[in-house]
Amino acid sequence: MFHLAPEEIAKHLADLTSALTTEKDHTKLLDRIILGCMYLTNADGGTLYTLNEENENELAFTILHNRSLGIHRKPHDLQAIQVFNSQQQASKLVVVQTFVQRETINIPDAYACSTYDFSGTRNFDKQLSYHSKSFLCVPLQDHEGEIIGVLQLINAIDDKGEIIPFQETQQYLVESLASLAATVLTKQRLIDAQRHLFESFIKLIGRAIDHKSPVTGKHCEQVPEIAMLLADAVNAANQGAFADTTFCDVEMYELRIAAWLHDCGKITTPEYIIDKATKLHTMFDRINLIESRFREYRLHLEIDYLTTSATASEQERAEAQVRLKQQQQQLEQDLDFIKHANAGSEFMADEDVERILSLAKISWTDIEGKVRHLLTNDETENLCIRKGTLTEHERQVMRDHIKVSIDMLESLNYPKQLKDVPEIACNHHEHLDGSGYPRGLKADDLSTRARIMCIADIFEALTSPDRPYKKGMLLSQAMTILGRMVENNHLDADLFKLFVESGAYLSYAQKHMTPRQIDEFSIDSLPGFA
Repeated sequence: MFHLAPEEIAKHLADLTSALTTEKDHTKLLDRIILGCMYLTNADGGTLYTLNEENENELAFTILHNRSLGIHRKPHDLQAIQVFNSQQQASKLVVVQTFVQRETINIPDAYACSTYDFSGTRNFDKQLSYHSKSFLCVPLQDHEGEIIGVLQLINAIDDKGEIIPFQETQQYLVESLASLAATVLTKQRLIDAQRHLFESFIKLIGRAIDHKSPVTGKHCEQVPEIAMLLADAVNAANQGAFADTTFCDVEMYELRIAAWLHDCGKITTPEYIIDKATKLHTMFDRINLIESRFREYRLHLEIDYLTTSATASEQERAEAQVRLKQQQQQLEQDLDFIKHANAGSEFMADEDVERILSLAKISWTDIEGKVRHLLTNDETENLCIRKGTLTEHERQVMRDHIKVSIDMLESLNYPKQLKDVPEIACNHHEHLDGSGYPRGLKADDLSTRARIMCIADIFEALTSPDRPYKKGMLLSQAMTILGRMVENNHLDADLFKLFVESGAYLSYAQKHMTPRQIDEFSIDSLPGFA
């Protein structure tokens, strides 16, 4: 027989119980429990089978130990065990029967047992010159009474080295430890499920923003990818500014979450501003209203010509007809000019703005006696936008998404490992020299991970090929713009250098940019790169 002193058993159980609160790695904790069972029973082998959460007809090998064979590993190459066959009949394997019957099965001699199928065991023994004899299989039951796995021990060894059956007292000990293992598994699965739900909800918000408008494309989804590539480069750096900087797993996870949430405030930004493809666009492009008004004004000129011609001399009528044609030709040119200005693709020169203001002064009185203007005040303001398609007010609304993001993210109660999410997520429009927004923070106020977000956000916006109103920039153009921002002390020079030297920018480009965009350029010639 194999005996352990009561104090040894008590100490071992106390150590395992203590490990429940001190050991953070669930796999290591389960491993300790299996080894504890083997120690308390002097078993030669121990295996933990867990129910596959994605396929509840499979028991997967999770932990495998065998002292005689020198096996101590988490198996990846062993096929899972099927619980039921196609006829919904449970397998006769002892592990499956333990799972199905929900009861401990203690077998003194597998070769003398005909109740269960041990053909696989016999093949295993034959191949490895092993002898599997005594088995103890204990079901793992969670807090809801569901069986989530099976703990199996093989070959209890006595003091003389002989294989003996598992004793009743040993069975009770193993059943107690199996409860600990079930607790660990349940805790792990609950934490994993909550974490998965949390991540899914965050990604849902990000993708909802991306789907809200084609203008944003996959921005919220791809900025995290760039950020993680650059963070990985920081971790891999063995020289330079980041040789002594390493983000732990928790910090990397925190960065990923922050990256997904960095534009969450855009969920409140009106679509007509996000989607504003032309200067006159609101719910629709108002250029059609202006075209209609030009036609109305043209008709007014024709009516005026016909009215005055009725009492005019032949020479006056001829002169009036020439003026009418000139006015009509000028109207066509003016309308073409407005259509071009509406696109917002070029910078508006002073003379172009003056021309818009002159056209806005044109008015006439319609048949109802109302004064009509060729352009409304709002249309005039929008058409006079110097660059792009947004008015200053609309630009501020767009910028305010970051203020909304700050309000949203700072209102949440974070666990310790996510406490820096607002700082990382909400500072991606800040500049090192304090010229960014919304808070005008300077370099000392921005963490390394927040600086990573600044680069990731701009690089994605410049290179994205899936925006409906612009083509993604060439890689050389995007990198040049980033370099100039480094020169202007807007972006972190060391991070930009690492972004380039590590090849992180190219890894992302090859995966997400079109072949047309990925052009060749000299890295050494990039501004801000030294």
